[in-house]
Amino acid sequence: MKTSFFFAPAALLLAALTLAACGGNAGNTTSEPTAEDFETMDGLYEESDEDHGWEPLSKWQYVDLDGDGIQEVWMRDAAEEYGAFYAVSSDYLAMIGLETGRFKAFTREPKDGKGYFCKSGPAGGPSYYTEVVVLEKSRIVERFNQLQVYEEIEASLNGEDISADEARAYMEALPEAKELEPGLWNIRDLNDYDRVPVHKNSAKEDEMIMDFITEMYNESLFTEVDFLEEHCTPRMLQQLRDDYEYDGEGYAFWDFRSESDDSTGGEIINVEKKDGRYYYEASDGGYIFRNILSAFIQDGIVMFDGITRDATYEVFDPFADDSEEEYY
Repeated sequence: MKTSFFFAPAALLLAALTLAACGGNAGNTTSEPTAEDFETMDGLYEESDEDHGWEPLSKWQYVDLDGDGIQEVWMRDAAEEYGAFYAVSSDYLAMIGLETGRFKAFTREPKDGKGYFCKSGPAGGPSYYTEVVVLEKSRIVERFNQLQVYEEIEASLNGEDISADEARAYMEALPEAKELEPGLWNIRDLNDYDRVPVHKNSAKEDEMIMDFITEMYNESLFTEVDFLEEHCTPRMLQQLRDDYEYDGEGYAFWDFRSESDDSTGGEIINVEKKDGRYYYEASDGGYIFRNILSAFIQDGIVMFDGITRDATYEVFDPFADDSEEEYY
């Protein structure tokens, strides 16, 4: 995972103040950004040198950071640990800033037609990081970065170094901080349906497959190599080999579970068939998630032909941090 949270080259910071891409839905709060917009935003997120996690940003909503009636786009991953903010209009698209587990975003009261994206937090050891991005007419007009180690301050404004006194004066002149309160998230369908091909099964076969999925998960049969090699097609076995993250060869049996690292078992909550695929909702060490399976019957044996996470499902995380954040 990339980790960088302070000074970038001045050219990059100044470039962030200019046009990043075309497209968009200026001021549109009733329809989602275009597919081209999402593709551009995803690309900016992946290319960022900041700590941004590896999970896709699967949910989004509009938020008006500068109070001008033109909505910015706020995106987050399914677990709401990482996120990003974008300015999106008909002729302008730029990443405003990122939020992480350590640096949650907040805003400030609009002032003189300007709005603010802010984040701050511990940056390791005695250091404390602060970032302020100023918006005017839904375009980035200013970036301020500060790293404070005890009483020592390093700071930049639009990529140019400024003195500690200038940094203190800048911070003192900012309007009052304000928490960002999420509204209703729109969920993006990021499912990789190519991983789970559709098979036409009879109603009797559907019942047999869904019962078998319940048995497979409740008894953790998917952790056994013999079971996988008996009940997975060559196509799915290759998927599980491709998803194996360790040295040597093996099967990523954890594809059947949630993304939790917990080793405790779980149980099926519900199994249903939809659009020729099988969706199973299950618990896993307290997490509640949903996966999609491709399956069919061959010589009386249930065969799995692909599996993927259901990216449209809101995973329940029992360990989510609901503690109050402090804003500066």
